[in-house]
Amino acid sequence: MSIALMPGSRLPAYCTSMGRVMLAAMPEEQARKVLESHPMPARTPHTLTAMDAVIAELRETRLRGYATVDQEVELGLRSLAVPLRGARGIVVAALNTGLAASAVPMTALVETYLQPLQMVARELSGILA
Repeated sequence: MSIALMPGSRLPAYCTSMGRVMLAAMPEEQARKVLESHPMPARTPHTLTAMDAVIAELRETRLRGYATVDQEVELGLRSLAVPLRGARGIVVAALNTGLAASAVPMTALVETYLQPLQMVARELSGILA
């Protein structure tokens, strides 16, 4: 795992947990148009690159209220993200955490970090309101 992000860093939305949270907050047709406007190359052997597969992940993200990515943006990196809502309840950002895939299975990542991330998101949303 080598990903090092600095303020202003940019990663593709289609294969990151925060990006998927943001895309899932859009109406499906709008998300599809955003995805169609950019290439979706495989960054690892696990990256979803087929439009239908990415859209299916966005649907799942909408239903469960969080996104997971398992070694799609970088080998060895698993991540979990939740939406951050502004004053009107609209998703304005995402919060995430990531861990080395060797450290924890995805199920344990969700079990351990989902509730704390959701709690922080609620607190921040209260500040934004």
